Amino acid sequence: MSVFLNWETSLADKTNRRDLIVDAAGKMFIERGYDSTSVRQIAEAVGCTEAALYYHFKDGKRALLQAVVEGNLPDLMSVLDHCRDATSLYELIKMYGHEIAKFGPARLLKMRWLIAEFPNFSDEERALFHAKHLRFHDALVALIEPFVESSAEAHELAWTIVCASFGYGHMFLSLDIQSVADFPPDVFIERLARGLAGGR
Repeated sequence: MSVFLNWETSLADKTNRRDLIVDAAGKMFIERGYDSTSVRQIAEAVGCTEAALYYHFKDGKRALLQAVVEGNLPDLMSVLDHCRDATSLYELIKMYGHEIAKFGPARLLKMRWLIAEFPNFSDEERALFHAKHLRFHDALVALIEPFVESSAEAHELAWTIVCASFGYGHMFLSLDIQSVADFPPDVFIERLARGLAGGR
């Protein structure tokens, strides 16, 4: 039986095993660190052999890291799905802010792990994270473009929106500034939308 997962391996579990391996790897990366976690330890936590793990993840830990990054970071593309009906830049930023605010502390814990581990990643491992966020950035730019004069402005606004919301989350949730200062998410989102939209 796994320390992390309460299940027994059987042929019927084969279709779920990949998800279970990703879940265990994500938890172990957060608790122990990426470098300190071995493929063997992950396999033992899931209750499978290393060969079974490599069946699902031929590149071993690097492939697992990619799956963890893809599966455990906030699903940013789903945020944008909720913003597609915006009729103004102001409305788009407000929709985005309210969707991001739903992630809460649990998602930020996973982001904190990534920030702590990031300096130890290889160039290829960093590229996995960068690619995911550049895809999101490009999708956000596409939503902003109808409301601004140029693609360059849309790119700058997209980065500004992402950085501002990321900073708020870490200040008020990760560092618990909310316990000593009164600046609720709704007020932040409204200020951000009004400041960046400028009536658009």
